[in-house]
This record gives sequence, C-alpha cells and structure tokens, in this order.
Amino acid sequence: MSDYILSSSSTADITQAEFDARDIRYICYHYIIDGVHMIDDLGKSMPISTFYERMQGGAETSTSQVNADEYEKYFEQFLKEGKDVLHLTLSSGISGSYNSALIAKDMLKEKYPDRKLYIVDSLAASSGGGLLVDKLADLRDEGMTIDELRAWAEENKLRL
Repeated sequence: MSDYILSSSSTADITQAEFDARDIRYICYHYIIDGVHMIDDLGKSMPISTFYERMQGGAETSTSQVNADEYEKYFEQFLKEGKDVLHLTLSSGISGSYNSALIAKDMLKEKYPDRKLYIVDSLAASSGGGLLVDKLADLRDEGMTIDELRAWAEENKLRL
C-alpha cells in the first residue's frame, strides 16, 4: 500500500467492490428524487435498480455537487492521519465540485502545512472518470509517488 490516499467521487461509475479492491477512497455526491434528498452512496440507501426504475416511471430527479464544507471534513480525516491526498474530481465543465474542493484545500492549507492535498480536475464524467482513477490506482500500485501521479494525471487525463 502507498503512503498517500487516492480519492475520487461516487460519480466515477465504479462499484463499492471496485473502490474497496483498488483502495480508492470516495466522497458521495447528492441527488433528489421526487423531492427526497439522497446521498449517492453507490446503491446502499437506494438500490441502483430501484433508482432507475423510478426514473423510468417518471420520477423527478436532480443532482447536487459536494460543497466545500463536505470536502473539508472529508479531506481532513486523511490529513489528520498524516496522509497526503490526491483527489480526482468530476469535470469542472459540468460541476462546480472542482472549485469546492479547491476552497476546502485552501481552508486546510494553514492547519496542515506539511501535508500535500492535490486536486485534479478529471475533465471527465462517469465512466471516463472511473477509467482515469483506475489507471491512477495501477500507477500508484506500481510505486509512483503522489507527485509523480499528480503530474501523470495532469499530463494524460485527456488521453484515456
């Protein structure tokens, strides 16, 4: 195992089993279905098949990004443990989540000056983000440092 955390979000089209097997941490987005606020917890609170059945049946749905406060709490749990973090966000072209993650990073910078917290805009959505974070897990497992992995991600995120 590496000495840093590789992180993504529930939007990466990866199952809970894959996140666990690859040792990729994730933060949950939110959605609203027929006025009820839900957490995109990979089908734990609502099976994914039920979600799609309800959509097909005409349920009113919308999504909501992770806010800066949520990101701050999420990242801080790792930083407190003395871990560095590389987090891959949903594309900034379709979500403000990248900006929220940057705000959280700025809020934590002073409190954890010796820790690295890298935020990478995947410029991808769903399965594209999943493919990228899976590749990053491969490279991490091959021994790339967090700095090397960040550089690789920034250089190659549009080539997958």
